[in-house]
Amino acid sequence: PPDFTTFNPQSNSLLLTLPPEIRSEIFSYALAPFEDTSKAYQKHTYWTRPGYSAPLKTHTELLRTCKRVYTETWFLPFALAEHSFYLTARDRRPPGNLSREEIASCLELIRKVHGDDFDFDNGNGTGDVRVFAQLYILEPGDAFQRVLDTGSGLLRPRRVRLTLRYTDFWHWEDSKLLYVDGTWVAKTRFPDCVRAFVVDFESLERRKREVDIIVEQAVERWVFKRKDERVLKARSEDVTVSRWTGSSMFGGYRWLRDEVRPGELDYYVKTVTWRLAAGGIPPEMEDECLTIYTPDDLWQLEPPYLGRPAVHEEEM
Repeated sequence: PPDFTTFNPQSNSLLLTLPPEIRSEIFSYALAPFEDTSKAYQKHTYWTRPGYSAPLKTHTELLRTCKRVYTETWFLPFALAEHSFYLTARDRRPPGNLSREEIASCLELIRKVHGDDFDFDNGNGTGDVRVFAQLYILEPGDAFQRVLDTGSGLLRPRRVRLTLRYTDFWHWEDSKLLYVDGTWVAKTRFPDCVRAFVVDFESLERRKREVDIIVEQAVERWVFKRKDERVLKARSEDVTVSRWTGSSMFGGYRWLRDEVRPGELDYYVKTVTWRLAAGGIPPEMEDECLTIYTPDDLWQLEPPYLGRPAVHEEEM
């Protein structure tokens, strides 16, 4: 097998005589993942969105230039990656996305090849984790916990992000009021390396009042635990708002009801960050209901189109 314990120091190389902090910035830039637009996703899918318009790719040619460079950078493709998991039906995830088992196999191979050097807790990390989840899979909590335990603890993210898309909520097809059962909140135990947990709550622009209501409840009620019993808490200052425009086509249907322009939907997203905090869960919160919901008497704005909600692409 290749021997990486010895190498030429490359003392004549201008790059490798730069201070290590500067080399690290250069190598991180060269090995950062990017969207491979040559394999762009179809526009009319459940998964195409900002930052996910194509599969993520990393150019790894740098690692093959010489052993000195390899010893400094071998972990970066994994450490800089955002590892995405889809807790969804098969037709709601992009083709070719690595499964939890495949990512676990990659981690196991890295540990086998690098042995004692496989110490992602020592400053390297194994990259962020991004989860897209339909509520029917998320809410019981078991599937989400399995993601966090990928590779029997070899996956060591510092930041985990969960995205609840418009079409991930219960009965979005019927414009039912937003709610999220809180069972998974109580059951989740993050690895003790996690320092931040981010949740995106997404719906249509015209339903932003519903998003505002459930986000306010989540900030007040949800506290997450790590396996070492430390907790992650959110504050109102930890909430940001973003908007984007996407296709009105999902699964072969065009959702005329919600279009603001032909073929387009406007989305409203509130993002909350739970950060590592001192103390534990206050006793008065231990038995609090963790389900967040929109009151039944909330008046919804009427959709732009009151006719047939959706038509199949074959009818157009």
